[in-house]
Amino acid sequence: MKLITFAIDTPVGEIRRVGAIRKDGFFVDLAAGRELLLKKQGVDLAYAQAERDCPSDMLAFIRAGEDALKKGHEVLDFAAGLGTEKVDGLTAVYDPAAVRLLTPIPRPNTIRCFSLSEKHMLNGIKSMQDTAAWGGVKPSLTKLPDEWYNLPTYYKTGTTEIYGPDELVPWPALTDKFDYELEIATVIGKRGRNVAEEEGESYIYGWTLYNDWSTRDFQNREMSINLGPSLCKDNASSLGPCIVTRDEYDLYNAHFTIRVNGEVWSQTMVDLYFPLKHLVQYVTQVQTVFPGDIFTSGTLPFGAGCELKKWIPEGGVIEFEAEGLGILRNYIGKKGETAPLPASQRPYLKVERTESV
Repeated sequence: MKLITFAIDTPVGEIRRVGAIRKDGFFVDLAAGRELLLKKQGVDLAYAQAERDCPSDMLAFIRAGEDALKKGHEVLDFAAGLGTEKVDGLTAVYDPAAVRLLTPIPRPNTIRCFSLSEKHMLNGIKSMQDTAAWGGVKPSLTKLPDEWYNLPTYYKTGTTEIYGPDELVPWPALTDKFDYELEIATVIGKRGRNVAEEEGESYIYGWTLYNDWSTRDFQNREMSINLGPSLCKDNASSLGPCIVTRDEYDLYNAHFTIRVNGEVWSQTMVDLYFPLKHLVQYVTQVQTVFPGDIFTSGTLPFGAGCELKKWIPEGGVIEFEAEGLGILRNYIGKKGETAPLPASQRPYLKVERTESV
C-alpha cells in the first residue's frame, strides 16, 4: 500500500487526512472510505469505528499496525469503483489536483540519520579533499575510520523542519554551498527494545524518500570541533511523497534518479553496508524504538552534489524519483529569503464529529 497524508483547504482552515494511492493515481481517504463501508454493512456508530480502524493521523495509523493495513486494503477494494462525488455526505476519493500532498509524517517521533553507503563515503571524502576549503576549513576526514565498518553510528536531526512534496525549501543565509542528499527513510512500525537481529526486519513498516539538506561550508566549520552536525543539517529535511509498505516494495532492486532543473545529475541504487535489521538491533540494545520513528540510510552513491562536485543554484528545482515510490520534488529559495512554514509547523484543524445510533 502507498500511504499518504494530504491536506484539504476549507474556509476555516486546513484539514489533514490519511489516504492511500489508488491504482489510477486518485487518493482514497481511508477513514472516510471505512465509514462508508461500515455504513453499508449496517454497523452502528460507523464514524467512531472507522476512526479506530483507520485513524486519520499517520502516526496513529502506523501505531494501529497490521490491523489498520488490513482494513485499509478493504477500503481500497471498496473504493475501487467510487468517484470523487459525495456519497452519504462523505467524500472518500479525491482527484490529486484538488488537494495538497504533504509529507506522509509531518512530525516523526525522531529521525536517526545513519551513513550506510561505503561507496558514497569514499567518493565524498575524495571529492571534498580535492576541493578548496569550504567555510575556510578543510574537511578533517581523509579516510573512513576503522570503526565505521563495525558500528552503524548515527546522529539525530530535528523533526520540526520537515518539508513535503512541492514545498519551497529556504536557502539558509549562513551558506553559499547548499546541497541535497538522496536517502531512503525506513519507517519503524512497532515498539521494541532489545530486539534480536533476526527479528529486526519485522520492525520495518515501509519506506519513503528523504532529502537531508546540507550546508556544506557551514558543515565544515561545525564539524571541525568534533561535534555535530547540528545547524548544517537541522536547517531542513524533506520526506515523501508516500510510504510504501514493506510487503509491496523491492527496495534493493529499485532505481533512483536525481534531476536538477530537469537535468539528470545522477542515477543510483540502494547500497547498504549494514542490513536494516542490524540497525534495529543496534539501536534497541539501549533505546526503545516506536512506531513512526525514522531511520535514514545516509546518502546513496552519487546522491549528493558535493560528491559530483556540482552545486545546485538558488531558485532551483530538485527532484528525487524512485521506482515504485514516486517523485519527491522541492523548490529552492534564494539565499536568506524566508519561505512558508513547513507542514510540521503549520496549524491545521482536527475533524471531530458526534453521532447517534
